[in-house]
Amino acid sequence: MSESLDDILASLSAAEIDARSIGELDAGRLPLRAQQRLATMRADAAFTSSLSVDEHHAIRSVGFSPVGQVMGAAVVHPGAYGFGNCGYYGSYGSAMGFGWGQAPVAIATQVEAALRDARANAVNRMVQECQGLDGDGIVGVRLTMARFIAGGLEVQAIGTAVRADGATRAPWPFTSDLSGQDFAKLLLAGWLPVGLVMGTAVLLRHDDYTTAWQTGSWTNTEVTGVTQLVTDARDRARDTLRRDAARFGAQHIVLRDLSLSVFRQGCQAGREGEDHVAQSIAWGTAIVALRHGRATDVPRPLPMLRLNAR
Repeated sequence: MSESLDDILASLSAAEIDARSIGELDAGRLPLRAQQRLATMRADAAFTSSLSVDEHHAIRSVGFSPVGQVMGAAVVHPGAYGFGNCGYYGSYGSAMGFGWGQAPVAIATQVEAALRDARANAVNRMVQECQGLDGDGIVGVRLTMARFIAGGLEVQAIGTAVRADGATRAPWPFTSDLSGQDFAKLLLAGWLPVGLVMGTAVLLRHDDYTTAWQTGSWTNTEVTGVTQLVTDARDRARDTLRRDAARFGAQHIVLRDLSLSVFRQGCQAGREGEDHVAQSIAWGTAIVALRHGRATDVPRPLPMLRLNAR
């Protein structure tokens, strides 16, 4: 008779569990502790979720049942922003780090790739947990990015797995950041969430002479180079969001957030002055139509009148 996962973990030291878990991750599977947690959840009749009472009832009203809270995480080290190339070479094509020329906006492709990979790994591990609970999709996903120790970045995805009550099952679990109420409204209106999508942009621009003059001006002056930087960052985030949604054949995106953060750092190319770095993240849920209907098919809100004395 084969040993249970609990017996195997009980016979291993903490270091051995960590080593085996890393091997499981390298093989595309979940860490041992996550596998143990899922086995316990499958054996128990009760489930845990981050749903409110209203969300729970809304999901049940459209033929789905919550089966458990699922999560995924990934920690990456993005490396140097722009890997030492801010794209600025001064005026007239000179290799000097100063001059009157306009600095271009450069893409930190290495950092963008790290953020995309971290998000994909975190969401994929959350989907694996959903499959481990025999779920058909995940609602209410909270996707967070936070600085980690030693200069790393942690991406974490947490949501509630749901299962269809009927015989029709999805071939692959969907992911969605929609609340339980919004999920129910979409289904009633003939739309289905298919995937959590994200657009990523990390751009940088060297502070050239014009930028230095504008930021040091005694009058109200637009810093045109930084304006261009943040505009390009938002545009690129939206463009990569649309491309991510195209993987699902999505017709629309319910946007959750379009964030922008800007900071300065010493010029990584070793030139005088500093670089401005703009990071923009756009994320939401891609949706597809289940049927073609009319605007009048969308359920109207139910009027409510409170009866208390106040």
